[in-house]
Amino acid sequence: MEAFWPARELLRDSHRLIPEIENRYREAHPSNKEAGRGDVRSWRESVYSLASLLDRLRLDQVWMFVEYRVAPEMNPVDVVLAGCHPDGGLSYAAIELKQWSQAERPRPDIANGLCAQCRRAGPGTLCEQCALDRIYMAPYEKHTKHPAVQVYENMQSLKVHHAMFDDRYVRLAGASYLHNLKDPESQWIRNVSPRPGIPTFTARVPGELEEFLNATFSADSGAGAAEALLKRRRTSSLIDSDVGAVVAGHTRFSLVENQLTVVEKVAEVAAGPPSAGAKKVFVVSGRAGSGKSLVGLTLLGWALSTGRKACYASGGVASRETFKRAALGRRSAFATLNSIADNRTTDELDLILCDEAHRLTERPMKGSYSMRPGESSVSVVVTRAKVPVFFIDGDQRLFSDEVWSPEALVREVQDLGAEVVPISLDRVLRAVGSSTYDTWIQRLLAEDPLPWMPDDGAEPEPFQLCYTDSAATMERFLLDKERKKESARMAAGICWKWEDRSGTDPEVAPEPGWARPWNAGDQHDTPGVPKRRYWATETGGFGQIGCVHTAQGLEYEWGGVIMGPDLVWNGAGWQVHREHVLSKASRIREDHDLALAIRNAYGVLMTRSIRGTVLYSVDPGTRRLFAELGVEKL
Repeated sequence: MEAFWPARELLRDSHRLIPEIENRYREAHPSNKEAGRGDVRSWRESVYSLASLLDRLRLDQVWMFVEYRVAPEMNPVDVVLAGCHPDGGLSYAAIELKQWSQAERPRPDIANGLCAQCRRAGPGTLCEQCALDRIYMAPYEKHTKHPAVQVYENMQSLKVHHAMFDDRYVRLAGASYLHNLKDPESQWIRNVSPRPGIPTFTARVPGELEEFLNATFSADSGAGAAEALLKRRRTSSLIDSDVGAVVAGHTRFSLVENQLTVVEKVAEVAAGPPSAGAKKVFVVSGRAGSGKSLVGLTLLGWALSTGRKACYASGGVASRETFKRAALGRRSAFATLNSIADNRTTDELDLILCDEAHRLTERPMKGSYSMRPGESSVSVVVTRAKVPVFFIDGDQRLFSDEVWSPEALVREVQDLGAEVVPISLDRVLRAVGSSTYDTWIQRLLAEDPLPWMPDDGAEPEPFQLCYTDSAATMERFLLDKERKKESARMAAGICWKWEDRSGTDPEVAPEPGWARPWNAGDQHDTPGVPKRRYWATETGGFGQIGCVHTAQGLEYEWGGVIMGPDLVWNGAGWQVHREHVLSKASRIREDHDLALAIRNAYGVLMTRSIRGTVLYSVDPGTRRLFAELGVEKL
């Protein structure tokens, strides 16, 4: 059920919107059940009362989500408020509304509604927990939960089912509002706190609720917070070690939320009869670590297991070849765009899964440096498959020849006469599901850094972030992880020449007395050194420094990132030094575009690890920034 409006609209147009809530309730119910009288009365009175208060406080741009739920197994929240916090950022509040006019303390002589321990003990016994958590409802002759307990459970459900609330930079408050409770003898209910930090407000002390709302929301528009809430946004396993099982249709990974939506919708179209109208082309967008590759490999496994013709292509060589090597018995399903263009005819394949579409060049590459004439890379995928699927992240475009932004991709698909089916994977699963770390990285590279908030004491942040003044210190820390059989890698910005292809010449020299080789090329015979495409996953990769080419699309448990002199913090923002850019990005002419590409490159390197990241910069000012943001120093 989706029923949400700004408080102003809900208040001033309630005669139309309350019946609309009733209609949406019925449509959302599996058997078209009508809303109960109590529910409707709550919407007409309790929700209206809260909207009126927000209006009086000039918070009428806060959005109100009525009967909000993310998953069928969670109890709906009476109202979730969405807006902006007075200190900036998104702010939400889960509100439990009650129409009670009286509230009695728990009664030990009536066991109905008490815990099993109290019931077994018989009348006259009341445990400490029930004494705090229960309220006696005389009209029903039973006990019920204190409203603060209900609010707490609702907040926990939101955190479980909507991972945006794992992000410690997103504020989530909770309270109950008993707008009819004026009885002096019932005011005890707000003077107990069964769940610390979750207040209970009554009609007798209206100023307390006003203070709560003013401390939680500003008068700014809550439209952005509402949009974020409408998006459906954890695994700590490395996907490369499980590729074979995924492609075979057996995996320990659990798809969540929109990941599952992608698989279900693509499978439905691929398994169904040809549909009327334009060909459907799925464009699945998501940030680094949101599970794009996992979804693509899962779909590949489903297609092959059901006898369909399918292949997996990618704009990233390293990730495609790593997945191909792990998919024993099904390696032929992994293909280059060149081979698809040359060997497949129109609609010959049931399904093409094009991962890392943001790395595709305008046309398929004939070799390392030249493109074949003719149709575009997007056209190859769209025309050869009955159901084409692209996975893309605009924040990972790095070089001038990576032309397919999400917008450009959509335009090309439409120009080909097909229908775009957009789906967003907006929950970050890498970094042990740490939305906090993902937000921190986004804001850091967007020149609007936030203090690092590792935990609040009660729920420790699972992801470890630290920085160091020395590359040698970084190496010792990560080497210890390697010795404990936890995969670790060091990667760097491309600020040092890569002339040696053997993986032995120490060309990466960020500080005096410490230098290590770049990852080797794909054509070498150095014992114990993995080929370039397998640097991130093969034993022996820790001895070399990886780059964005070898890390993108892959992951490891612990990552070290060496930031070179190409990107430094000048006290007010990021400054790019073009003379230190030694990658293909140096061909980008506009300084603004180059700066974006370099920040994107470091963003890729900083989001490869699933347990922890160590940052090191050759620039003292950048290291000082990390310290000022509260990042732990090794």
